[in-house]
Amino acid sequence: MAPYHIRQYQERDHKRVLELFSRGMKEHIPAIFRRMLTLPRTLLPLFGVLVTIVLVSGSWLLAAVCSFLGLLGLWLLVWFLCRKYVATCLHTDLADITKSYLSARGSFWVAESGGQVVGIVGCRPVKDPPLGRKQLQLFRLSVSSQHRGQGIAKALVRTVLQFARDQGYSDLVLETSNVQYSALALYQAMGFQKTDEYFTSVTMRLMTLSVFHFTYFLPFAWEPGM
Repeated sequence: MAPYHIRQYQERDHKRVLELFSRGMKEHIPAIFRRMLTLPRTLLPLFGVLVTIVLVSGSWLLAAVCSFLGLLGLWLLVWFLCRKYVATCLHTDLADITKSYLSARGSFWVAESGGQVVGIVGCRPVKDPPLGRKQLQLFRLSVSSQHRGQGIAKALVRTVLQFARDQGYSDLVLETSNVQYSALALYQAMGFQKTDEYFTSVTMRLMTLSVFHFTYFLPFAWEPGM
């Protein structure tokens, strides 16, 4: 028997849902930072500053301190952008989950283990789907770091897939970033197909942080008029 069970969201879960989402997003900060350090547009300026300081001052210590401050500034930039995104989510759809999901012809589920919410996922209809398609979008998939490796994330996605089938949707779609490696592996292993990739802003383009759009084509396609 699985050490968890999945049930529909209740108002008493709200605080824990916000905690899970916030912690999950902040876990991506190191991955984003490491990715930034591999970019020539990041490394070359840092190296140039290091060489310039050494040539001008002759001090390797000063150069090391300036390089450290540069790296610290880069970390703070990534931290700030992540925190800004989390704050936006907490003040939009996650501010009132019942209104945003359950009352919007979608749903929201939690995975519970030992009386505690350890996983979350939501879905709601796509407002303007492609012509001839009826699409449901998956949102906010997250599992507590202490409960990963138990199949909870896969079970949550399967719950959304079953909901999509029961409601007659043709596709289940989702978006995730190119640094959410475990999520990318999960979606691809479950049969989702990458159908688009884009940048949400100039800043994200400079950081090469793109958004992947995935689609799961349900076997019994919905047709207009059904």
